[in-house]
Amino acid sequence: MPPRQNPAGTPRFEDAIELARSDGFAGAVAHVLARLPRGRGSAPHRAAAANALARIGRHAEGAGDHAAAELAYAEAVRLAPRFPDLRHHHARVLLHQQRRAEGRRELNRALELNPRYAAARVELALLDAREGLLAHALDALHRLGEESRLPEPRAFRQGIASLAIADWDEAEALLKQALQLTDPGVEHVIESYHRLVSGGDAAEAAELVRQALRGRDGYADLHYLLGTAEFECGHYDDALGSLARALELHPDYHAARVMFARVLEALGDSAQAVEQLGHVLQAEPGHPQALELHENWIRRRARHAAVRTAA
Repeated sequence: MPPRQNPAGTPRFEDAIELARSDGFAGAVAHVLARLPRGRGSAPHRAAAANALARIGRHAEGAGDHAAAELAYAEAVRLAPRFPDLRHHHARVLLHQQRRAEGRRELNRALELNPRYAAARVELALLDAREGLLAHALDALHRLGEESRLPEPRAFRQGIASLAIADWDEAEALLKQALQLTDPGVEHVIESYHRLVSGGDAAEAAELVRQALRGRDGYADLHYLLGTAEFECGHYDDALGSLARALELHPDYHAARVMFARVLEALGDSAQAVEQLGHVLQAEPGHPQALELHENWIRRRARHAAVRTAA
């Protein structure tokens, strides 16, 4: 079956992920490559195919199939060698496979193409640190912090501090969080988590996240999701511990602090719950979940006061 065409005549590969579901990730890669002309087609044609291969790679990486992810990214790089993001994605999977020399080459190529590419700079600094070049890695990250507008500067500082004491996993999670860089494995877990919760299976969602946290303890998002699922299951003490860990990693994580306040209230510690909610509203007065919870508490207190007055 020939690939669908867009109005300009460039093939579209939006069915690539559907092919992955039926034929597996490696099969989806083969389908995309089979649709390329003998000479690999025009530049837009190759770019469209490379984009499809990158999508397959991200899904394979998220599902833990790193061999298929490496195949997809390698083919994408062959089609579009001047795309630094493809080089970075390929490097990340190579590093996961402990192919460090190849991963380093890909990161260096990405940075030759785009010297300001923050994701590749972070990945290279983490690689340097793991290979004993800690001072060089810290210097590179400090320069990145000075040159970049950081969405979450406190998490960035915490990540550098974790790197300095060789806590690689926590440093990686915090640095990527600070720059809002995505981890396909974590994205895959989050998607599955929401699907389970929306289906009413909070217990299975909690177990999914517990499994994912093995080797990913530095991800505040996962601790937050676990605490939320534990709360839904009525396991308030466990939820409190999970949310406390999320806030230890990311003190400015307002959604986690709002949930922390809800758990404290459920445990009967209303004073601490109010204090925690106050921290969020002081930092972000318009935070929607915090405002909603605050208004609910006000209405509830008003109802209780009315009942007492009537009695």
